[in-house]
Amino acid sequence: MSNVSIERYDDFTGGLNLRADQFQLARNESPDMLNVEIDPRGGLFTRGGMREINDTAVSGTWNPYRLHAFYGDSPRVMLASSTGVFHSSGINFTQLQYSSGNNIVASNTYGASFANWGKTLYVATGTSGASTYYWETGSTYATAIPIIDANGDFNNNYNAPSRNHFPQAEHITVHANKMFAAGVRTDLTTHVNRLHWSHEAEPNDWAKEDYIDFLGGGDGIKALAVYAGQLIVFKPNSIYIVYGYETADFSVVELTARLGVDSPNKVAIAENGIYFYSHPNGLFFYNGSSIVDLSDNFNSIYPNNYVNDGATSKISVSYVNRRVWLSMPYSKVTSVSNATVNFVYDPSIGQRGAYTLFSTADNYGAIGGTDFTSSSGATYGLVVHPNIPRVLKVDSFESEKDLLGGIERNFSSYYRTGWVDGRSYSMKKMWRRPDIVIKQADTARTVNVKVFHNFEEATGNERKTFNISIDSSATGMLWGEGRWGSGRWGIRAEGAQVVRGSNLGLARSVQLLFTGPTGLSWGIDSISYKFNTRKVTG
Repeated sequence: MSNVSIERYDDFTGGLNLRADQFQLARNESPDMLNVEIDPRGGLFTRGGMREINDTAVSGTWNPYRLHAFYGDSPRVMLASSTGVFHSSGINFTQLQYSSGNNIVASNTYGASFANWGKTLYVATGTSGASTYYWETGSTYATAIPIIDANGDFNNNYNAPSRNHFPQAEHITVHANKMFAAGVRTDLTTHVNRLHWSHEAEPNDWAKEDYIDFLGGGDGIKALAVYAGQLIVFKPNSIYIVYGYETADFSVVELTARLGVDSPNKVAIAENGIYFYSHPNGLFFYNGSSIVDLSDNFNSIYPNNYVNDGATSKISVSYVNRRVWLSMPYSKVTSVSNATVNFVYDPSIGQRGAYTLFSTADNYGAIGGTDFTSSSGATYGLVVHPNIPRVLKVDSFESEKDLLGGIERNFSSYYRTGWVDGRSYSMKKMWRRPDIVIKQADTARTVNVKVFHNFEEATGNERKTFNISIDSSATGMLWGEGRWGSGRWGIRAEGAQVVRGSNLGLARSVQLLFTGPTGLSWGIDSISYKFNTRKVTG
């Protein structure tokens, strides 16, 4: 019998790659995973819990769009849901009103639009809404700004006192010390392709001719974003950049005529650029000079019809805790009408970034997220549950369960390796008992392992099954210090232990599927495969 060969795998930073052809996967990539994190330093482990911050349900019809962080005299996280506007200091939500018993009612296609102007929040309620409002956290009620419904409501004299009017609008944002509004209604006429801007430092003062009409790229401006001194205008089939800072200097350049968005929920602004989703082309990143395609690892889901084209309104892009959360109506077995998963992209892993796949304990993909810093100075990532009226704090690594609707819920987690063939699939091998460095836990638990042979990975094709028992950190054999870290990954049991699996059998190649204990954390640092090579015949 030949000597035993060893092949060791420590690097999992390639993340998720859904390409149908296994030979196109890199050594450190996985064809399938759920609710596991990829450590940039190596290893993998279960995600943190998703924990609701509001134990009382948000009132009214639950049709959530997005969260928005507002820092006035005190911090507030704003929520746009259905036609309502809500605010929270980090716990339960209160509906924003403009007078006692009178709620702000938004008519925007995708919920109210928010813009921060110093310590004042502006809320645009659409072209059919009553008004745009402004609100300060010290005030009980928001204040309605008179709409521009006649020529006399414009102020074409930049030196004259403010007229204190505001156009009805679908989208608003702040740029170059001006307020910008898109998809506006002025003079009793709706201009869905118009971008209008206010006087310098006067958000309630507008000149009649201070606008640009964007007529290419489909009907209607769908989103606005600001990055690196550029105002980005999204149409359904094109994207434009507005350069300049003064009214006389504004110029427009078409960034692309092949991509666009149909909703502001598909755009997320990060500190290093803008992430956006264009269906069915995928996820993209604008870095201030060019557009980068980030979808190579999951583009196969479109021709395989794993995404419901009739439910693309449920797709959402969020930037939370320095990662991109792309929610999708995704399923390999049926057509789904809601976001079921999050493709979570971490740009800090490896050279190109890496994806993981998350789902809540009740099988939904979180939407409309934001980072939020509370009055105590604590910063955390928040997302919206699309089905129950709750806002969730994510990456809660101190918790092994999700808290949803007041109920502690277990979530499933698993990780499937790529195929290992000892550098040659031509030769059969007797695969011996692998050594696995597994992260220790506070209490004993078991991880199930399924073994697949010869590139046959369909459900039910496993050739062997065995369990790995993880000792508690108090009694288990330690393997170095192996800290999980005290940053984003939280603090859990330190150390690891080496366990030995069962024989993997005779095969040209093997693949392992690790399924963690439901409702309990687990993780792997390294896998060492051992095999004897048989002679090649024929």
